[in-house]
Amino acid sequence: MVTNKNGKPIHFVSQINNITKAKTATKLSQESLIKLEGQNKRLMNFAHIVSHNLRSHSSNFSMLLDIYKVDFPAQTENEVFPMLVEASDWLIETIDHLNQVVQIKSTEEKMESIHLLPVIKKVVHSLKAEIQNLNADLKVQVKNNVSVFAVPAYIESIVINIISNALRYRSDQRIPQLIISSNDDNSGTIKILFEDNGLGIDLSKNGDKIFKLYKTFHQNAEAKGVGLYITKNQCESMNGSIRVMSKVGIGSTFVVSFLRV
Repeated sequence: MVTNKNGKPIHFVSQINNITKAKTATKLSQESLIKLEGQNKRLMNFAHIVSHNLRSHSSNFSMLLDIYKVDFPAQTENEVFPMLVEASDWLIETIDHLNQVVQIKSTEEKMESIHLLPVIKKVVHSLKAEIQNLNADLKVQVKNNVSVFAVPAYIESIVINIISNALRYRSDQRIPQLIISSNDDNSGTIKILFEDNGLGIDLSKNGDKIFKLYKTFHQNAEAKGVGLYITKNQCESMNGSIRVMSKVGIGSTFVVSFLRV
């Protein structure tokens, strides 16, 4: 506002901006978000229904095969019946994988403060027989006061998957070694490092596939390509992350980040 020497308004100076496009863009963004949330809910409901129904049918199919084998043993002594049993087992396994993926959803209300060292020790103890059988050298260098904000069941699952992978993809040329350590850089996250001396992964060739479903990188009959996919989704559902550094023939280091308490 411009005034004269007596303080009376003479004229106003104003700037007018057309915000129609911005308002329209905001409205479209909100509508897209609402639509996406609706689609995610429908997709999750669909996945729950499918996994539940498939589990029922696959269990019935497996049970019928067992009954048939008991009641008609002579008719099961052929090449076809074992293939049916194997196909049934694979179906059940696939549905189990689907159920695990479906269960990874919003977990904010289930997250809590967790001391990492007791969880890691518990997992190591549960794998003690396999570790001893392989004569593996496993060192835990996580400090006793390290705590994270996470889902207890997910933490255990993540630790089990990574340790199991280190043992599974060990090198036959040396004793399996695994060092589990922690790093707190005061950035708001706690990093847990799993460093092994196993077969390693060619990151230039497979770096973009490591955490994808049903992707495997070694000729191992036990490899399913599910564990790391689930691990990544569990980490991200807790606002964490996972990455890998690896060299073929040297080993791999998985770095898992959790929210710091």
